[in-house]
Amino acid sequence: MTNIHKTALVHTSAKIGKDVEIGPYCIIGENVTLGDKTKLHPGVIINGYTTLGKNNEIYSYTVIGNPGQDRHFKNEKSFVEIGDNNIFRESVTINCATGEGEKTTVGSDCFFFATAHIGHNVKVGNNVTLVNGVGLGGFVEVEDKAFMSAYCPVHQFCKIGSLAMIGLSSPIEKDVPPFVLGAGNPFTIFGLNKIGLERNGIPEKSREALKKMFKLVFKSGLNTTQALTRIKEDLIKDPYVAHFVSFVEKSKRGIYKC
Repeated sequence: MTNIHKTALVHTSAKIGKDVEIGPYCIIGENVTLGDKTKLHPGVIINGYTTLGKNNEIYSYTVIGNPGQDRHFKNEKSFVEIGDNNIFRESVTINCATGEGEKTTVGSDCFFFATAHIGHNVKVGNNVTLVNGVGLGGFVEVEDKAFMSAYCPVHQFCKIGSLAMIGLSSPIEKDVPPFVLGAGNPFTIFGLNKIGLERNGIPEKSREALKKMFKLVFKSGLNTTQALTRIKEDLIKDPYVAHFVSFVEKSKRGIYKC
């Protein structure tokens, strides 16, 4: 049964699913949709054209759906879309997109620690972990299963690849390729995220292919174009290598190196 605290302000047009809990002093706007079994702790604010899936848990003072911190925003109709089974800890902020009909999106099974910030037009995949104080600038993209440690600011338009792991207090100004481990200011790639690859069931054959690929891209002395040419000759049939190559070829800001 849905349980809405008597002090919560829930617009009569908001769509509230089954078995939803809305705690004291929450504010839910007119165009908000909350999926089944979603739980809002005290003081959560959800505004704008925001849709949350099922079984999300949102802790106190989180604000979702407010306009992005962007001078170009002109009160156009834009959206926030969030999947299922996410945890948003205290004081997370997720802004709506800039641009008529555009979206800020978060997938499913993500865990955002306290004070993480998701800027306008950001796209976050599934199973992403953002530790305390991570800040994603506008139009940033984060692929599935990426892990970002505390207090990492990410410049707008950057991309973080799948299963990348970024260490504490690392400012990101370029694209971080999939499957790598890195940290520092300036940010430096140290190697493959070997433990992450193993824990996520990446086959041994693919892990070996990724090791060879890593050496070509980061350790061989070849430039990126030359390294990718070599990879396409020998390793491209592996799906994880193919994803890495596609990511690098599509990069607009350039990738980090060792």
